[in-house]
Amino acid sequence: MFDFDFKKNIFLGVDFGTASIKLIELKVSEGKPVLSNYAWMPLSENILGKSEGGPEYQQDILSLCLKQIVKKAKVAGKNVYVSLPAFGGLITLIDFPEMAEGDMEQAIRFEAHKYIPTAIDDVVISWEIVERREQPEISLRETNQMMGGTSKNKIDSGKALKVMLVAASKKKVLKYEKLIKDAGLNLKSIDIETFSVVRSLIGNDSGNFVIVDIGAQACNIVLVEKGIIRINRNIDAGGIEMTKTIAKGMGIDFDRAEALKISGNNFFSTESAISFFTLDLIIGEVERIIRNYYKNNENNKVDKIILTGGTSRMVGITDCFFNKLKIKTVAGNPFARVGYDKNLSLAIEEIGNNFSVAIGLALKGVDEYLEKDSKKNN
Repeated sequence: MFDFDFKKNIFLGVDFGTASIKLIELKVSEGKPVLSNYAWMPLSENILGKSEGGPEYQQDILSLCLKQIVKKAKVAGKNVYVSLPAFGGLITLIDFPEMAEGDMEQAIRFEAHKYIPTAIDDVVISWEIVERREQPEISLRETNQMMGGTSKNKIDSGKALKVMLVAASKKKVLKYEKLIKDAGLNLKSIDIETFSVVRSLIGNDSGNFVIVDIGAQACNIVLVEKGIIRINRNIDAGGIEMTKTIAKGMGIDFDRAEALKISGNNFFSTESAISFFTLDLIIGEVERIIRNYYKNNENNKVDKIILTGGTSRMVGITDCFFNKLKIKTVAGNPFARVGYDKNLSLAIEEIGNNFSVAIGLALKGVDEYLEKDSKKNN
């Protein structure tokens, strides 16, 4: 964790996507987040390489691009919140009996081996208790097995905890630390983008939601139940493949197809002869996740599907989800929880869904600032 310095109530969220860098600057005004600046910079697919964790740009190129976007945007803030891509981290829920804090730390590290394919020393681990509930008595033997047979403390029976485990590669974390430092900025926190998207699109809304974040090369599907991330799934299917489908179907080049994709044409209408295998794959995965999660709880259901990412701007795409899944589907609006100059309304309507991660990151800074300010005044 990082020490927070709130000399200024301005916070930057920087989203390093596979197609572009997005930057959002929020300031706190009268206790609310207000948009003070935004910028983005496209990144050429030609400079995109591969790594074990998925697509990744070269460090020196990314550093240069960040310096340029910060300089051209003339950002006022220095406190930066960045994210790791969803495919670059692990988010999972683990059940534990209630136990002493020291034993909990040990138990989590032991259990983490089952979920993390690399050595524990190669990753950064954080965890949070997200749920407490009553349960049948748990024997000390069962608890000791969970903790590798090392616990000497008696466990409180009757109580159970659900812990969210988050893990990320130390190499990736160090990479982002250097990127931000080289740009002359202060790194305040590194988040997995899943949390940022949930923060900007759901916030404190009650209910059950599925967020479908269709990125350039991958799609992140997140099931959120009563504020808790229950499922986080990534599949190799994204907007680039859908653009290629349009290009092939219409006999045009990629750039022309990309422009047409978000121009207002409905490529999903009955008159269109283009079939999108990628979209069918995404919808099919969403259907499978919902069906499997709620198969033992027919009284529960998903209240809404929220689409985000640039591809979610395609006309008719929300209807495709609704017609197949029969669940209300909307395009997410990450600016809904942020104040902004109404003269920017048209621009924000056009770019909004591209900034879900960046806004969620900056909102983390705002939330922490307001929480600290509230404690100081009480």
